[in-house]
Amino acid sequence: MTGAPKSRGILPDFCFDRVVQITADWLTKQGLLGLLIDIDNTITRWEDPGVLEEEAGWLARVQQAGLRCRLLSNGLWRKKAAVVRQTGIAHVSGLPVKPLRGAFTQGLDDLELSARQVLMVGDSVFTDIISANHIGVWTCLVEPLSSVDFFGSKIYRVAERLLGLRRPLKPHNDFRSGRPGTASRPTPPAGSGPA
Repeated sequence: MTGAPKSRGILPDFCFDRVVQITADWLTKQGLLGLLIDIDNTITRWEDPGVLEEEAGWLARVQQAGLRCRLLSNGLWRKKAAVVRQTGIAHVSGLPVKPLRGAFTQGLDDLELSARQVLMVGDSVFTDIISANHIGVWTCLVEPLSSVDFFGSKIYRVAERLLGLRRPLKPHNDFRSGRPGTASRPTPPAGSGPA
């Protein structure tokens, strides 16, 4: 793919409040063919194994649009199994551990897509974004669905905020509400991404 500069460092390419703001239409217009999707605090609340209703609807819409999807989570096995049953979306094969690069490369192998054709969506810079960036996968950081979290994730969140890492590489790719310039554009404009 050609087009917008791709983040190769710590910062995500895009930021949204929730996954439901990322439309299937926008994803396909960007030339994206697949998604790697975190579970805890991205499509479920950390303390609850069920996928939220709006997030379940979003997953159905992106799949109906033809996007290939795989779940990629460090969560508990029983929660991952429950989400797979609920959504019908397979988890990345093997025993992937984020943020190790092998988890993301296995996800690409499972999707049978190149890094430039895939978007990683998650709520943590340290576990979801950095390694995906390093192998060339497009990245999207969402706000956590719950303030309840794994102890280690709470430490990551403090570091992310102190270091100013919860922002996209390019300010115009920040689609969260309440951010400068986003009030009039609740969904990303065509051409703001990887195409």
